[in-house]
Amino acid sequence: MLLNRPLVFLYVILAVSVGYLISALNLGAPISESGLTPSFFPILVGGAAIFFCSILILQKLRAEPEKFQSDVPRNYTHIWVVVAIFFYILGFKPMGYFISSGLFVFALIVLFSSFEKLLQKAAISAVIVVIAYVMFQQLFGVRLPTLWG
Repeated sequence: MLLNRPLVFLYVILAVSVGYLISALNLGAPISESGLTPSFFPILVGGAAIFFCSILILQKLRAEPEKFQSDVPRNYTHIWVVVAIFFYILGFKPMGYFISSGLFVFALIVLFSSFEKLLQKAAISAVIVVIAYVMFQQLFGVRLPTLWG
């Protein structure tokens, strides 16, 4: 079936991703003589979003039709992700990059997995936040807010 709820959602995400990539391409060339330009990362993100969304659409189209199960309990993970994003945006500047991003990544990992091995998930969150910090600070030259100023 070409139109069901998950596929319609993926089509919308694909359209938004294409629009995002087009606007990122309008920022200019991603690479110049002096290295990467500010348009590099948005173009990379837009291209990756289109690529992965296309893969998900193909997987959904190839999958067998799912039977409607009314006995399955509702999953409200999507609502909790929106709540986590809201609090991440609110806390980003006052709490700084490390604390707000660490809590956000940890919350997302816990939301999409079980509520066990929390120390391991906290360590993974810390590694992700440090890698992203190095990437943005050193590679792209983006100054991120910190708690200490």
